[in-house]
Amino acid sequence: MFRFLVIAACLAISVHAYSDGAPKAACRDLTPQHGAKLQTEKPPYRIDGPPHVQGGQKLELTLGGDEFLGFMIQARDGQNRVVGQFKVVDSAHSQTLDCSGKADTLTHLKATKGSPLTSVKFEWIPPAGYKGNVKFMATVVQTSFVYWVGRVTKDVDVE
Repeated sequence: MFRFLVIAACLAISVHAYSDGAPKAACRDLTPQHGAKLQTEKPPYRIDGPPHVQGGQKLELTLGGDEFLGFMIQARDGQNRVVGQFKVVDSAHSQTLDCSGKADTLTHLKATKGSPLTSVKFEWIPPAGYKGNVKFMATVVQTSFVYWVGRVTKDVDVE
């Protein structure tokens, strides 16, 4: 019986370990540290917003689709470098994370199993003087054991 309680406690800890946002260990490859197999089929999520933005201006986007508990979003340039800064719009459900630079990643905040999200709005500002294409890449966690790593994407041209 004691062994069962220890195993149950460990499982409960792993399920709730990242309810307050993605860990810095996920910065490089956007992979949650849940220890479960990632999904390979098309994700039921998307990033909506304009296909271009002027340099120095903010871009308003929305991650949405089926219900989800967690997420991690980055904008990457053609060399796969994380670029720009995120601004929190929905402070009840999102926060920034400093991966390669200040506020260059957006992640969930206060994820709870009983209150899944269906969308989250956010803003992104390109680096000063940047011109070119960026790809927004998101990892979306539907449940602790069902998630898509970097498969929710959107291309945006910075003019």
